[in-house]
Amino acid sequence: MTMSQARALDAPRTLPPGPIATSEPAAPLEGLRPPIRVFELELAGTIPDLLATTSPDGVPYRQALVLVRLHGEPLGLLALDLPAGLPAWDLARAVWNRFHAQIARHLAADGEPSARRLSAAGLPPQEAPPCVPERAFASRDVPLASVVVTTCDRPFQLLRTLEDLLVQTYPSFELIVVDNRPGVGFTREAVTGRYGADPRVRYLAEPRVGLSAARNAGLAHAHGALVAFTDDDVTVDRHWLSSLGQVFLDDPDTACVTGLILPLELDTPAQLLFELFGGFSKGFQRRSFDLMLNRPPDALFPYAAGRFGSGANTAFRTGVLRALGGFDVELGAGTPARGGEDLDAYLNVLRAGHRLVYQPRALVWHPHQLDLPGLSRQIHRYGIGLSAALSKRLAGGRDERRAILRRLPAGLAYAVHPRSTKNRSKGPGYPARLTLLELAGMLRGPITYGLARRSAGGGNATNRPGARRPSGVGGGG
Repeated sequence: MTMSQARALDAPRTLPPGPIATSEPAAPLEGLRPPIRVFELELAGTIPDLLATTSPDGVPYRQALVLVRLHGEPLGLLALDLPAGLPAWDLARAVWNRFHAQIARHLAADGEPSARRLSAAGLPPQEAPPCVPERAFASRDVPLASVVVTTCDRPFQLLRTLEDLLVQTYPSFELIVVDNRPGVGFTREAVTGRYGADPRVRYLAEPRVGLSAARNAGLAHAHGALVAFTDDDVTVDRHWLSSLGQVFLDDPDTACVTGLILPLELDTPAQLLFELFGGFSKGFQRRSFDLMLNRPPDALFPYAAGRFGSGANTAFRTGVLRALGGFDVELGAGTPARGGEDLDAYLNVLRAGHRLVYQPRALVWHPHQLDLPGLSRQIHRYGIGLSAALSKRLAGGRDERRAILRRLPAGLAYAVHPRSTKNRSKGPGYPARLTLLELAGMLRGPITYGLARRSAGGGNATNRPGARRPSGVGGGG
């Protein structure tokens, strides 16, 4: 880290001119009760009737949470009551009342005629919209992108995710499946049996336990100039990789791009509670972050947990991530630290003087924990992972330690104050026990990071991102 970057990291709160991040309202979850129907609506096509349907448990959906999109761009979420279905006209009117300003801005930017209302016919474009990322690839040399999917003995979920990835609209990509539990189950057989003849798909076995070790194995074998990471249980929008890749093509200073993660379903109270906790979504506004002009106006930057995105929807310039050492094997799922490896990687990108962009067009849908015990363990792990990652930074250089300590009072207020941006969406019905479990995890984080460092034992050369091993089984190589 250079002296100028250190000064920028601990700069005064007077912001220089330039684009900054702004806060967005939380998802419209107040008053919703599971089961809640979750679906997406593209306004460029015909608006459908919402028919009365039931949850997998046979309970009728009385409410819905709708992701509204125009030409693929997510405009936001709309909560609706569904007493007995909803006609297309009523749905169109509800969407227009909530999103007419966003629709007008989008149409104007695309050069489309303005709309005075939204009918059941939708808003079909006159020609291919210029905002669609694939249009930018026709006249450019598009770099190969490597998509790394780490997995732990969940072959059925994995195969569904791979099917989504194989129909991506990005022109040139490879898939690297990293099995972090080789020898258990039949992940290898499932991948090679279905995709062994597809040159885009490779299988790698990574016996060293830990999400960071698995991601680093994929990074070491990536052939692409860009490398994207996602989980083995997500549903992936077909424009996901194109939306990530376009940001890199448009801005050579961007080294990392994260995307929008929405709930796949909200059928149980625990799944809704996770969204009230904060979920994975970072809003519907594209944002840029760096240590210079693109600094958000808050005292915690760049250490506020989760502001930048989540590891299940992240891409990097491959060379930059390798130069930064990949993901820290002392952090992440599968280690005593339980998590924090993505926050640590984002901080490394920013501290090295690069730019990170949050691009909500890059969309995946994530399944949440179904029950309260599973959610409790997850939130406790998040608390551990956050403070473990910050403990690592405190144990580093003097400049960063000083920067973190100066932010400590604001960080404590952010964590515990009921009206902080972290907690204000929880509402009076949010269980206090979950908040206490998260705080207890934060207290454990420094201890678990010490245990993780001891168990890592200085790392293993074969897990460094630049260390290549023999190519995996499957297509490609």
